[in-house]
Amino acid sequence: MQDLNETVEKARKLFVPSVDDKKKLDMISTKIITSLRYVTSKKKLSIEFKFSGSYAKGTWVKGESDIDILAIFQKEADIKNLNLIIPKGFVAAFGTRKYFRGYFGGAEIEVVPILKFSDIKKVKNSIDLSILHADYINSRLSKEQKNDVIILKVLCKANGCYGSETYMHGFSGYALEVMIDKFGGLAHLIDEVETWKEKVVLGEKIGITDYPIYLPDPTNASRNICASVSVDHLSKFIFALKQLKIFPSINLFLRKSIKSVVLEQKKRRNTTLFAFTTQIKEPKDMFLSKYVKNANKLLDELRKEDIEVYSMDFDYSKNNAVMFMQVSNTPKTKTRAVYGPSVFSPSNVIIEFMKVHRDVFIVENRLCYDKIYGIKDFNKFILLKIKEYMSQKSILNN
Repeated sequence: MQDLNETVEKARKLFVPSVDDKKKLDMISTKIITSLRYVTSKKKLSIEFKFSGSYAKGTWVKGESDIDILAIFQKEADIKNLNLIIPKGFVAAFGTRKYFRGYFGGAEIEVVPILKFSDIKKVKNSIDLSILHADYINSRLSKEQKNDVIILKVLCKANGCYGSETYMHGFSGYALEVMIDKFGGLAHLIDEVETWKEKVVLGEKIGITDYPIYLPDPTNASRNICASVSVDHLSKFIFALKQLKIFPSINLFLRKSIKSVVLEQKKRRNTTLFAFTTQIKEPKDMFLSKYVKNANKLLDELRKEDIEVYSMDFDYSKNNAVMFMQVSNTPKTKTRAVYGPSVFSPSNVIIEFMKVHRDVFIVENRLCYDKIYGIKDFNKFILLKIKEYMSQKSILNN
């Protein structure tokens, strides 16, 4: 445990914001929310403002200075007024509602409209519930536990399991905060992971659910805050925590660029690498959800031609998505064997099969025939298929 404690302490020093970091961000946050309130008052609009997200909860990572602000409206019809008070230079983005993001004083700001509610059961848009999260977490977590959240966030980001967007399928910051609260701290969470089985249930289920991990929202028990987490990302999360326990190292917290990792793998594996860049269009979440679906369709298409895809990785920036696909093998023969019915099938079944396929041969107890691939240049074929499925035009038309 000594090595683990030393590693966690190193991580604290690297990733937990200092007093000066917090003061600087507090100054920016005060200026931006004062400005929003002033413009709102001047235009005689009825909008309340409240800090949200990791800034409001004190769980933001050093060097990642973003500030989330909730713009609270009484009526859905009034949300359009947010356009009237947004600072110049901010751009519209799209989630469950249109929101705005931009830079102010060197910090990235997001202003998200939500609707005030009195009955949680009548809430139609899940983003409205986020107003409950900061107050809940601040009432539950100590300073040390918040530091544990920060370290856990960095670990998840470095190991590819952070981000609850529909195209990411990872853990949200709120889910990690609730876990630290539930188990009391990072060390206890590491121990708890040892007991997890294939289906992880971390609370009483309400209704029928089928998720790799189930963690009810303490502010709304009917909601699973890990509903978007995939089996792959849950596995990465568990493995990262187990590695931290078994082989504690600060390297587990350090993110490598996906490009450098893939190039290193290509050299070691001797695979053929295909890289393709797609410009992202707003709404970003919607576009990238279609992008990931198209990538899965591409995989299916290549596998139909017996092309062996070793791995597929994605790198997302503000404006672009890059797909790195490593191919281990393409067919070396002109034909492939296609399996038909068993020799023990009724004669009429065998007759129908042989009417279509004349040059039949036997593999074990199955009738087979040779099917010509019809692809002269597999690398060219792969490139054409990548463009067909992963171009911006293809994704927009999906």
